Amino acid sequence: MNADFPRVQVLPGLDRASFRVDGAERLAYEFGSGGPRPFLYPLIGPSGRELTRLGHPEPVGHEHHHAIWFGHQNVHGVNFWEERPGRDVSVRHKRVVAYRDGLDWGGLAAEWDWWADGRSLMKQGLRVALAVEEDGSLAIDLSSRFEVEKGPVDLGKTNFGFLGVRVAKTMSERFGGGRLTADDGATGEGAIFGKRYRWVDYTGPTAPGVVEGIAYFDHPSNPGHPAHWHVRADGWFEAAFNLAEAWGLAAGHPLDLRYRLWVHGGKADGARIDASWREFARSADLELAKDAETRLSTLRRGKA
Repeated sequence: MNADFPRVQVLPGLDRASFRVDGAERLAYEFGSGGPRPFLYPLIGPSGRELTRLGHPEPVGHEHHHAIWFGHQNVHGVNFWEERPGRDVSVRHKRVVAYRDGLDWGGLAAEWDWWADGRSLMKQGLRVALAVEEDGSLAIDLSSRFEVEKGPVDLGKTNFGFLGVRVAKTMSERFGGGRLTADDGATGEGAIFGKRYRWVDYTGPTAPGVVEGIAYFDHPSNPGHPAHWHVRADGWFEAAFNLAEAWGLAAGHPLDLRYRLWVHGGKADGARIDASWREFARSADLELAKDAETRLSTLRRGKA
């Protein structure tokens, strides 16, 4: 095989983009029109099994849990977390502005509108990158810039927002054989909920004899780092940006947030996860730039 052939490719479709490693899908960005929000699903672990789920294991309620998704319960008084019929409230995918394939990582950049009652309250520029590591682990970076054209817009105090992750049923503490673990070794919903951590991991069985996990990293550049965490034994967790206090957005003063989902095989190894978090903390952010020859937008790593 040609050494320059991109091992990681992001292939656009009609209403989704597929992140593939060596030709096999590992992640997808779903952005079909008519839905309440774009989201990422599925996430495939090193074993080839799914690590995320659409919706709560109980069939009624929590339909807004779209595997890996962005939402917020109080954007200037508007609830972008739950999805209720008959409301003009949605997070709208506008367009993908860049795709990138590569030897070690690939990604995309998209533009979103947080829309309510006939107008855009807030804009989000999302950059997603998937990198594959030598042992088969995956590093999924999600970098966002939230900004407003007119302001101020208040992000109210709430447990809900921004980036939620729902794991597979078998990985949950309540419905499966999983375990939540935080960076200080604390385990379980009761010990972790509302506390501040650099990272929290959710690990559990994905097949007979197979254990895999998702470690969710908060970047030290994020305001309020280390994050307060909203975690649940029923299978979801979130770095809750506004759990402790509100935040204001004004024109010309964006909010930048960086997170990484580190997908690993095997049980949660605190030392190994911590080393991966430290690598993330040192890493350069994703950025958009213009290619000098084509004048097209390109996705790249900035300077650390």
